[in-house]
Amino acid sequence: MLDHCLTQTKHGNPQHFLLEGERGIGKSSLLRVQTFVAAGQIDIMDSKQRVSFITVSISLQEDDDYFAILRKIAEGLKREVAGRERLKSMALSAWDLISRIEGAGFRLRDAKASDQGELLATLQNDIAALIEHLGEDQDGLFLIIDEADRPPEAAGLGKICKLLTEELSRRNLDRLCIGLAGLPGLLNVLRGSHESSPRLFQTLSLQPLEPAECHAVVERALAEALKKNGFATTITPDAIKYVCDLSEGYPHFLQEFAYCAFEADTDNVIDLTDVTTSLFSENGAFDQLGRKYFDQFYTAPDSDDYRRVLDTMAEHSDDWISRASLITETGLKGGTVDNALRALKTKNIINQNELKSGLYKLPTKSFAIWIKARKRHVPDGGTPSLFPNG
Repeated sequence: MLDHCLTQTKHGNPQHFLLEGERGIGKSSLLRVQTFVAAGQIDIMDSKQRVSFITVSISLQEDDDYFAILRKIAEGLKREVAGRERLKSMALSAWDLISRIEGAGFRLRDAKASDQGELLATLQNDIAALIEHLGEDQDGLFLIIDEADRPPEAAGLGKICKLLTEELSRRNLDRLCIGLAGLPGLLNVLRGSHESSPRLFQTLSLQPLEPAECHAVVERALAEALKKNGFATTITPDAIKYVCDLSEGYPHFLQEFAYCAFEADTDNVIDLTDVTTSLFSENGAFDQLGRKYFDQFYTAPDSDDYRRVLDTMAEHSDDWISRASLITETGLKGGTVDNALRALKTKNIINQNELKSGLYKLPTKSFAIWIKARKRHVPDGGTPSLFPNG
């Protein structure tokens, strides 16, 4: 689908895409591969053909507002133009406007609301001019926006995409492909910004890998290691099965578990001991994944009761579970469960159903998988903390 969007845009029928999925599912990695495809460094899948796009890639933050998004796009354009000999002479009006605003001593986010329209219009002009200046060997402009779910609806990402594409279409400059990536719920963020903006995008929801695909990933990585190291490292059947089972098909989890086991290996045969040793070692797999994806745990209070509540919720993935069910399944007293739920909700570790009282859930499936994987690997008689810093 992603390659199709690029080829259609190349021929003046722009199609835009949206990658949606949990953290660790591989959205950013897939976008990175797509930048190589867009630059003509990799063939279009199932084809010997290649495309050649100028690529502007940005990543958004939670505190990005309307001006910040436009600034990042303008900065990306400036960087690409400066790096291409035949485009260096182009004047970028949007960047000049930003420089004037900031040069006058204002932060861009404090600029007048009336500047929003002017800045978007100048950015539209810049992109239009860039497309008009494309050489015969260039197929269009590819705008990648990662972490697109992070800014609030008020930041206006959907509005920016909608107005930008409409203006280019009006000028018959249909050579822009926009690719977004974000967590589930990104479509709602876009819709809150501009009601019709979700209709711009072909949506691809990334799902976990199948078991056979997980095995293939590990085996391919070991084959690559052989090329680089000049000697073979193998993995035992029970070790690869354990790594794949623990990951539950989440690519980044699979990568982290396999990489840490590879690093722990000392005899060029990764066995079950290498895997299990690497999981809870200092800066090991669980620690790395926790810091990258779930660092709210590092400020959470350490408690066996909280751990039991979270373990029970993880068995329900990211589905809602009632307070009554938690009391039954944990075997804890009602007051203890209430205290745990209150503390975990205050720390934004769990979500509470705002429409129906007494229902709670973990925020993501990947969060549940991380908790279950840790629980599964508890050494006999041990209870490793979910909260490393207590």
